[in-house]
Parts: sequence; C-alpha cells; structure tokens
Amino acid sequence: MSTNKRIAPIIAALLLIWVLGKAQSPNVEHFTPLKSQGEFPEFLASAANKPASSKSDDAFLSTMLAQGKVLYGTELNQYIDFIAEQLLANEPLLRKSLHFYILQVPEVNAFSTSNGAIFINMGLLAQVTNESQLAFVMAHEIAHYSEGHGKETMKSRSSGTLSDYLRWHQYSREQEIDADHIGLTRFYKSSPYSLDILDGLYDVLLYSSLPFDEIPFRRNEVEESFYAFPDNYFLTTVANISDRSTMVDTFLTHPNIEKRRALAKKLITAIPNNGRKIFVQPESQFYHIRDIARFSCVEYYLLRHKYDKAIYNIHVLQQQFPNNEFLEKSLATAYYGASKHKNFGMSSVIATPYREVEGEMQQVSYLMGKMNRKEYSVLALRKAWTAMQRYPDDEYLRAVAQDLVNDLFVKQKMKYNDFCDYPQDTRLEDIAQNATGTASGTDKYSRIKQQSQTALVLPDPKFKTVNYMLVDIHRDSLFREMVNEAVVNGEIVDMLESATDKHLDRDSVLCIFEPNYTIYSKASRDKRARQADRSASQLLKVLTRSTNKMGVKAVTYSSTKMPETSTERYNEFVQMRNWIDDFDNGGGLAMRYHTSDYLNDALQAIGGGKACRTVVTRNTVSSFTLSNIYTLSLALVSPYLWPIAIANTISDKYDTDVHFHIVDMKTGKVEVSSSYTQSAPMSRAYVNGFCYNQLRKYIKGK
Repeated sequence: MSTNKRIAPIIAALLLIWVLGKAQSPNVEHFTPLKSQGEFPEFLASAANKPASSKSDDAFLSTMLAQGKVLYGTELNQYIDFIAEQLLANEPLLRKSLHFYILQVPEVNAFSTSNGAIFINMGLLAQVTNESQLAFVMAHEIAHYSEGHGKETMKSRSSGTLSDYLRWHQYSREQEIDADHIGLTRFYKSSPYSLDILDGLYDVLLYSSLPFDEIPFRRNEVEESFYAFPDNYFLTTVANISDRSTMVDTFLTHPNIEKRRALAKKLITAIPNNGRKIFVQPESQFYHIRDIARFSCVEYYLLRHKYDKAIYNIHVLQQQFPNNEFLEKSLATAYYGASKHKNFGMSSVIATPYREVEGEMQQVSYLMGKMNRKEYSVLALRKAWTAMQRYPDDEYLRAVAQDLVNDLFVKQKMKYNDFCDYPQDTRLEDIAQNATGTASGTDKYSRIKQQSQTALVLPDPKFKTVNYMLVDIHRDSLFREMVNEAVVNGEIVDMLESATDKHLDRDSVLCIFEPNYTIYSKASRDKRARQADRSASQLLKVLTRSTNKMGVKAVTYSSTKMPETSTERYNEFVQMRNWIDDFDNGGGLAMRYHTSDYLNDALQAIGGGKACRTVVTRNTVSSFTLSNIYTLSLALVSPYLWPIAIANTISDKYDTDVHFHIVDMKTGKVEVSSSYTQSAPMSRAYVNGFCYNQLRKYIKGK
C-alpha cells in the first residue's frame, strides 16, 4: 500500500474533525449562551453531589456544578488546555493530576483547589491582552497546587459561598508571592511564552474592576434629533480613574500587586527572552476567544441584573460589532429590565451609585439615576422597537415591546395623544394650517373615527422630554395596534384573571426549585448555613411529595445537587439554574426574563413550564418578649396556663418571612404571589404549612 493511500484517510479524518470543530465553535455574529460539550468529565462526575458537610474541595466543586457555572469541552477550554500543555511539557505527572475548566462569571480571577481543579474565570479571558498573560496566570495557579496552598484554604472555601470566594483572595500574601516565584521559575520559564508581558498583566489585575475599554458614552446613545434630555442628566466630566498602585489592598481579589510586580521584574532579568512568543497559538484565535468571553460576560451582567455594566460594555463592544444581533437584543433587554425595576421601586439594584464609579461608565450610572419612570419606559421601548424592526421574527423582542407598551398606556395611564408628532422645541406658528389632517367619509361616524386616527398631536407647553420621544414611532401602524391592544385588553385581562381559577392540569409538570432559605441568629456562619440547608431540603421534600400526591408531576432542582452527570442533562440543568438566578435577581418581578429566550430545550425535555420558588428569611429573636410577660400574668390567675407560659418563655422565637411564587418561566407571568409573616416558635412547621396550602390552592384551582 502506497504512502499516499495510507495518509489519505488520516487527512480526511483530520479535516472532518476540523469541520465539526468549526461547526461547534462559538460565533459572535450569532452568539448564544455557551454550553458545555463532549462527554461529562470523569473528574467532575466523581465530585458531583458530594455533601457540603464533607468539608472537602470535592464538595466545593460539587456546589459550583450545582450552580451551573462550570464550562467544559468548548473551544475556549481547548485554548486553555493548549496553554497548560506548554507550561507542563516537562511535568507529565503533574499535568495528569490537573484539570482545567472555565467558570462562567465576570470577575477577573482564577483559582486552584487541592484536588487538582484549576478554574479560569470568564472575566479573566475577557480582560487579558494576549496569550502570554493568560499563560502566566495559569502558571501561578499551577504553583498554588504544586505547593499545597489549597489545602490550607479548603475549610474556608467549603464553608463560604461562590460569591465570597470570587470576591476575596483566599491565599496569604506570602503564598501569592510564592506562587508568582514558583510559577515563573518552574513552569513559565520552560514554556515558549514571552517575558515582556508581565508588567502589563499586573495592570490587568490592578484595574480588573473596570469595563472592557474606556470609550466616552455620548448623549446620542440615548437621544435623537427630535428630543433631548435636560442638560443636568449628563456629567460635564467623569471621575478620573484613580491610581490603584497606592490603594490598600486588604480586601482586593489580587493583593500585593506592586510587590509582585517588583519581584517579577527582578526574576526575569536572569531568564533569557530570545525566541519567546507573545502568541504561541494564532493571534487571531486569541482575539476570537476574548470576544466570546466578553459576550459571555455581558450575558452574565444581564443575568445578575447589573444593567449599568451591561449597557456600558455593550456600548464598548458595539464599536467593534456595530450591527450585532446579540448586542442589540441585549441592549434592549438591559433597558427593559432597568425600566421594570424602576417601575417597581427597585432602582437601587440595577446600577451602582455614580459616585462609586470611575471612568466613562460613570456617565451611564449617573444617567440611570436621573431618569424617571416614564423616561425609563419610553427609552426602553425605543431600544426594543429598534431591535424588533431589525429582527421582526424575534418573539422575545415583540413580547418585551408589548410589555413596555402595557406599562406606559395601562399601568402608567399615559394616553396616545400624550406623545407629540413634532420634534421638541417646534413652534406652533411654524406648523402649517392643514397639519392636523382632514377627514373624509360617507357619514359622520366614519369621519369622527378617521379624524381621531389622522389628527396630529401638536406641541404643548406642558409637554416634557418624554412627550417627544416617540415622534418616529407614533404613527406606525404596528405601534398603534400594540397600543390599542394594551388599552382595550388591559382591564378585560385583569377581570378575566381575577375570575379564573389558576391551576395545573393532571398531565402538567411543576418545576420546584429548592427554597432560598436564610437564617439569622447568633450561631456561627457554618451552623446557620447547615440549619438553612436542612430547612430548605425538608421544605423541598414537602412540596415535592405534596405535588405528586395531588396528581401533578414534580421536577425538583437543588442548589447543591445535580440530577445526572451527562452533558445533555447538565446543559439543561444550567439553563434552569440560570433562569432561577435571573428570577431571584429580579426580586420576583413579573417580566419577560432574559433567560426565558433560551429555555426551549430544557422545557421541552421536562415537559412543563411552570416554576415554584419559595424565599424564606428567619431571624431568631429574644425568647423573653412582651407577649411572654402577658402570658405569665395570665398564668398567675389560672394555674392551667402554667405549662404554656413556661414553654412559651423558654423556647426561641422566630420572625419569619415567606414569599411563595408560581411563575410561567416562558412568559414571566407570576400566577401566584403570596407572602406570610409570623413571629412565633416552630418557624419551620408554620412555613411548611403555609407553602403546602398555597400549593394546594393552585393545583386544585381554588
């Protein structure tokens, strides 16, 4: 057999792998949230569902999996694995014991665990400026593992939350400097990566809280030629970015930056830099990976409802991708979400106070603090309308636009004629006499209706900016149709909903998410966490068993356990986890949640679309209160009350708040929203009983 004939099948196989890889490669032109690919890693499967009480890094890894933030098998993971091979080319045994994954969070960080997992945050991929910078961070984390630093932080890591771990550094200053030294002299030194990038890397870490770039946010981002906001809605100058090198770094994710920078500069003087490369993989591939990471961070800002960060970073990315569908849709989502929060008095959630923001993004935070409810709603409608016109078949954008029209014309009681047909500052004397239009018809009724539809709305001295913001949309037939639908159906829908029993059919499926249980007491943090976990687990069992006994199938989702260890099931699980995070960050608002646009696969696999979410807050109060005094005084009169008085005095009291929701995950419609407050002993029993009754009423249609 000739050499060419032997090589041909190999080449064909490689081409097939390349084509399949390209087909699965993320693409910013048609970006959707990333999904893990390939087989579920054996290393992750061995750690999945380990109880948190085991105080191990396996338990910590299990928790992160259950929160749906671990990403594996994608093009981004392959990029990181290649770097790991370069760093550990001379360390085959160490390479075999390490497992690299991506954590889908926007913080600029990376960390290792004592069991050999090394996580690279999506935020780090989004902020580094070249491949060599990423390689040095990975060498640093490999050094933490090789030197056993993770074993000393295992206990604090397993008892803390993922948010805590991402926010604060877990190693001592000495360990951070040691990891830089070992990472540079043992792993990075033997790799092909350049030494010229270290100074720039420390700048990336030092300014890690900043957006992707610093680009002015101009007024034309929110204004048009026919309207303008008041000048005091905009800052004349934004706050300069402070010099981080002089900051006290006790509570920073990356401590001792300047000392680490000085050490690195000293160490590299003894290491030859000839022949080293800033990019070992193609430079274009790095920028592609970074773009994907930045789009993913925008996705996560929307999930967290950090709309000021989403809006500004979208603004930055649109300079490079001006007509990108995902960015346009995400921008509409950000303004829509901000409007819904503002309308419900929850504006503090959506933006950081502008005085706490530096650089160009401060303009966004400042503007969001100045706009009122109606301005928010109309600006959001403008963004949604623009995106909907570009993508007319997008059901999500149409639903968002209709919801904003409902907010304006039903909830905020605005009228169609509240919106002017002429630009702001137009003088009445400049308008032609026939500008109001003429009506013609066979009878007076047709002329009256035609006149009401054709008469132009003239400027009014009482009009403000918001009244001029829909000049280009006001006469659109689709807009008129949406307004009419909102006005005509508003009261009818409310009446029908109040008169109709909400219930589940026998063949329906109810998704029950593990209750969000928080306990406040004088006990230690670990003990309170264990109590909350037990209470949440027990309430989940009550709801699940009750639902099944009532003839409705229940599918449960735990915050600490995954249902199965397969990639298909894991991706569906991640979709559901993201939705509940979206809902929780929205405070239970009735709105079209961003993540609902990506739920189709998960909901189809489950066979249902209704979710049950319970939020419980329990605060232990003093056992001796005024009610105890009252009970004791009665006991003095009647000895029969002594046992009750004694039990009531010595037992703990709890102030308990419960919020019970049943939501349509696709539409965001809240079908049940009940609250309960109780100050009494036996908090858990009261909570379980209340939730059971609410669930029974819903399922039975009472």
